[in-house]
Amino acid sequence: MQQFDIVLGQMIGMAVMMAVGYICVKTRVLGEAALNGICSLILKVGIPLLVFSNAVAGTTRADLIGSDAIIAMTLIMYGLLIAVFTALSYVLRLRRERGRMFRGCFVFGNAGFIGLPLVIALFPARGALYFALMSIVDQFLLWTYGVWTCKKVDDRQSIADERPAHGWLDRLAPLVSPALIAVVLAVVLILADVRVPGVLLSPLQKLGGVASPLSMVYLGGLFAIRDWTGVLRKYELYVGILAKMIAFPIGFYALLTFVPPVLGLTPANPDMVHMMTLISGLPTMSTMVMFAERERNQPEYAIGMVLATTVASLFTLTAVSFLVF
Repeated sequence: MQQFDIVLGQMIGMAVMMAVGYICVKTRVLGEAALNGICSLILKVGIPLLVFSNAVAGTTRADLIGSDAIIAMTLIMYGLLIAVFTALSYVLRLRRERGRMFRGCFVFGNAGFIGLPLVIALFPARGALYFALMSIVDQFLLWTYGVWTCKKVDDRQSIADERPAHGWLDRLAPLVSPALIAVVLAVVLILADVRVPGVLLSPLQKLGGVASPLSMVYLGGLFAIRDWTGVLRKYELYVGILAKMIAFPIGFYALLTFVPPVLGLTPANPDMVHMMTLISGLPTMSTMVMFAERERNQPEYAIGMVLATTVASLFTLTAVSFLVF
């Protein structure tokens, strides 16, 4: 119940910070330009520093090697999510761009804005390391499959077709992000047994610490400036919430907990199982909005999915944590 109390407290805190963001926009303390700047600061500075500084703090090479199972869990999770929501998009008869966007919105959860603060609060000793390893898979799939789900079906009006890739470097360039660089750098330093001096680590942790509250302020501000209510009339929203944010995490928890002993394998680390259960039930990743706007493909749909699932997560994550903790 202690872990459930932590999740409940985190979700209440996130709701309060989102309300502050909403009020700031409504009272004109913040505008759209300021929110765009906040988003850029979070993605390019806050989250990378938060992941890096917490991952390298006191983590040894043995800790890293002993945590490699999290990568396998992440691969299994994404494989199942892609399969489930591809099937659902056909069952619900979601055609062309709408079907693609539906898949992307429910496959990729908001790990950076919502998942990371929860993970660090629940598992202060190893949470950031687990998250860093998970992010290697997460970032690779996001910048490949995630980008694909936001493209128009004919692809003739996409940024990619206006500037076609020439060679492997051009094709790999979209995979490089500040968060992925931070993850790789942290892993390399831990494997090399290089210690970051405390005089450097402390300010990096403080800078990274602003990512969590700012991300909630940003999401709250989006409620005030975006027309997102149209998605509430889309039936796939409610099917997706039930499937991704309630049924899937409970089923994934059962898979990770009960299947390994049946197959004669060593039981999975409970902290890893609990973390991946919460990660699997996160609301839509806000980066999907940026992809949709870049491709000029249904940005309002993506925004609505982000905002509606974020509100729903205040209840679904609390309910799931009550069941699994």
